[in-house]
Amino acid sequence: MNRTKVFLDSNILIQAGKPPGGPVLERLKHLVNAGLVTVLTTDLTCREVAKKHTENDYNVIKEVGQPHFRNIVKDILGTKFPKITKSKLKTKLAKSYRQSTEAMLTELNCRMLKIDDIKPSKVLFSYTNGEGFFAGEAKKEQFPDAFIFECLKAEASGEESIIVVSNDRDFKKPVEDEAHISLVKSLPELFERMGLKIDAPDMEGFLECHEGKLFEAVNEELNCWGFVGDVPDSEIEETTVTDVRVIKLASFGSTEKRGSILIVGRLHVRAEISYAHPDWDTAMYSDDDILVWINDERVSGETEVGFNVDVSMSVAVDKNDNPKSIEELRFLNGDFQHIELHSDHYHD
Repeated sequence: MNRTKVFLDSNILIQAGKPPGGPVLERLKHLVNAGLVTVLTTDLTCREVAKKHTENDYNVIKEVGQPHFRNIVKDILGTKFPKITKSKLKTKLAKSYRQSTEAMLTELNCRMLKIDDIKPSKVLFSYTNGEGFFAGEAKKEQFPDAFIFECLKAEASGEESIIVVSNDRDFKKPVEDEAHISLVKSLPELFERMGLKIDAPDMEGFLECHEGKLFEAVNEELNCWGFVGDVPDSEIEETTVTDVRVIKLASFGSTEKRGSILIVGRLHVRAEISYAHPDWDTAMYSDDDILVWINDERVSGETEVGFNVDVSMSVAVDKNDNPKSIEELRFLNGDFQHIELHSDHYHD
């Protein structure tokens, strides 16, 4: 197999999980080490990935930068957090993710393309003429992707075409205009494009025999994921997986002896959800015509939800390279799952 040049867009790297990424990236690294793939990236892509992870974590822990928050934690839990401002907290996160993202890309032996190597006049020409990323209703927010794409065009040729891996629809039109650049929407789709959809022995049967471990792994990932209820200010308190059904699976063997099997596919999951939210029956409209919660009454309950989710799994093998146990399971969809808590008048 010839070496394939691949560009991983920031949305794909972010979806793969926090650095060093999950089992899908690990499998891609096997292909890199085997000399089958060359991964391309840009310095701008690296910054975008680090920025997104920084923002996500900052929004979770930013209140640590408030003295009032630290005092409450100390009083209630007896835990004393160090003094730190929000700006310093964000700076520390940014530095950490910048380093870990660079280390992740180094592990993939990425060739780093420099945005500064592209003349702005090339991008401005496309902007002025409404071409490429600026065709149709595209806006000025397309400039970063336009510079990245110019870097890729400079790398592509008849002998060395490039596959762009991105679920950003804005890449579709520019790629159509380039003979030596193609587009896929995910890493599993990239593997299929490369002819690497290799079925491992009876993986559906293996998962059926390890149903308990599968439930446990899905439940653990589910509790690290996010649900958004359809009732304003609702909180999901607990989730318990009740059923997991395989919709489709694809598996990939490792390039290393006794290396784990990669499974990517889609599962249908059912789960019991416990929730709580304000008792909006007692809410009143303020003078500004805004619905205001006027007491501490809360409504709680339980419901069952069902949804499909794309997953990746790594499965350990025995000395004969037969599947042995589930090592890791990760949801590939990084978005929050919107769910209906109960069908009544609590909806907006």
